[in-house]
Amino acid sequence: MKPKQKREKIFYIFSQNLDWVKKHHQIRFEPDFENGYICPLCIEVFFKEDLNVNLNNFLTLEDVPPASLGGKARILTCKKCNSRSGHKLDSHLLNALLEADSKLFLPNSETLSTFEIDGNVINGKIKIDNEGKFLIDFQKQYSNPQSSKEFKKGLFNSETVYNPIFYPNIRYTTRFKSKEITMKFKKTSDERRAAIALLRIAYLHAFSKLGNSFIINNNLKIVREQILNPEKEILPKIFWIKYEFPEDCEGINIITLPKKLNCYLVTFRLITKSISRQFSIALPGPSEFGSDIYKNLEEILCVGDGTEKEGITFETLPDRDYIKDEDLVFGSHYYWQEYTKESYKPRFPEK
Repeated sequence: MKPKQKREKIFYIFSQNLDWVKKHHQIRFEPDFENGYICPLCIEVFFKEDLNVNLNNFLTLEDVPPASLGGKARILTCKKCNSRSGHKLDSHLLNALLEADSKLFLPNSETLSTFEIDGNVINGKIKIDNEGKFLIDFQKQYSNPQSSKEFKKGLFNSETVYNPIFYPNIRYTTRFKSKEITMKFKKTSDERRAAIALLRIAYLHAFSKLGNSFIINNNLKIVREQILNPEKEILPKIFWIKYEFPEDCEGINIITLPKKLNCYLVTFRLITKSISRQFSIALPGPSEFGSDIYKNLEEILCVGDGTEKEGITFETLPDRDYIKDEDLVFGSHYYWQEYTKESYKPRFPEK
């Protein structure tokens, strides 16, 4: 399917979903509208004409997760939000995962590195091929010429050795012996921005699965603010649970116990050329104290690096078509109340 057709299809599916959500007697828009699409990040309303790519802020295809990590186009976001957060964050996440692959020397991984002998440094790459062979590519064209020259001398250091049998008159020969090489990986990713990229994927993944009713949750406002302002520290460093869940739990879960950890837990995989990794990201639920989840995660469940400390109880949302079935349009809220035993009144989010 061509990108234009894909964007139109997604627009109509989510526009219809939004019309069903608006039927709820507690949902009001002033002024009201029909056949609209809400960008899940800025919560602005767009219409069919906003699919025109010649506009300054048109609706763009959004890959969830990023295509470079195994995702595909699932939703639309406005160009402004896509540029403001997507491009700024996705590259840091990709680079962070590629750097992690290289440090583990996984097949099909490569990373930039520096190599040093006697204080002389040369830039290069470390590559691991699909059979696990270790390859080094020295790149003197991207290095200081003098340092590169001295590095080469150190790499093939000459040593005089007497050899009277083969050279009875000269009395010496030469052999080459390399000195100790210090290798350092180059870090091009920002850990904080990579973490916010994970938060962004989880939020958009939940929207892509549950539709417009999912964002009827004012506790998600701080999540959107953090995603759109990655340079600010709006949320603490811990958004995720570093625990490998069973494969059948990948999707959208609700943590039910302990109560202070009630939240949506979005579990998904990111795929590089070397490995597939699972991530589980916490998103606030719609209950009164839902926005406390990030503080509670750090205090109750985690020790600094996010390692699991205590057990949790959770339920996985059934794999159903919440977007296209009018009867399931408020599925995220139904299952939240069913699993957490909490009731509340849904209302559309503040911007």
